[in-house]
Amino acid sequence: MVRHSITKGARWAALLSLALLAASCATHSGWHRVWTEDFNGKEIDTKVWTRVGKGPSDWNDMMSLRPDLARVEDGQLVLLGIQNDHTTADTTAFLTGGVSSRHKKSFRMARVEVRAKFSSANGFWPALWLMPDTIMPAPDYAEIDLMEHLRADTFVYQTVHSHHTLHIDKKERHSVTAPIRRDDWNTYAAEIHPDSLCLFTNGRKTFTYRRRDGESYQFPWVNYPFYIILSNQLGGKWVGPVDKPEQLPTELRVDWIKVYQRKK
Repeated sequence: MVRHSITKGARWAALLSLALLAASCATHSGWHRVWTEDFNGKEIDTKVWTRVGKGPSDWNDMMSLRPDLARVEDGQLVLLGIQNDHTTADTTAFLTGGVSSRHKKSFRMARVEVRAKFSSANGFWPALWLMPDTIMPAPDYAEIDLMEHLRADTFVYQTVHSHHTLHIDKKERHSVTAPIRRDDWNTYAAEIHPDSLCLFTNGRKTFTYRRRDGESYQFPWVNYPFYIILSNQLGGKWVGPVDKPEQLPTELRVDWIKVYQRKK
């Protein structure tokens, strides 16, 4: 282990940097709530949400528009993953439900909180995430993963993605794991600040990704409004196969979503 001496001035600079970082990501500091989704209606509000259909990616290649796979029940959004019973034209081995607020509800420079719980199963990959609600000029890219869970882990992944993290500086840390109460309710959040992006689990800050001046594509999140995706997925390269179908159905439940923005 190599040890380096730290001057008094450098020590004060480090302390000041930490203080500024804490201030920029202080939970609820200076925020006011601008939207709440509590799923208290009898069905999914189509003014806000669109069911996710089948797509070519790992996260949506099992998606189905079947109403029973994405529904409101007891004041909660319920997203299921099942073995295909072939009662519809869907041909995949498994079927999953998901919803998106794309082009219906999006927010810029916001704090987004989601309270959710989910079951566990081999090949189960529930996720709560944010994407830009606009066409981004190539090669720019921006994504925020509030929560991704794999199989029966006792932790979740929280990640920020950009063209910079994916293609320019792949070694830069842009993801963290956070412990959770598995099979119980947990709250996940992200805050977008002008100088940083902060992630939280159960009110505890888990990760801060800071803006650096003069680096192309390094901090795109301040430039776009973001919409919300809530997805149940079975199988994929990352999570692995669904090799114990007796563990199905899988379930992702969302109790509420709260969005805050800075007071002017």
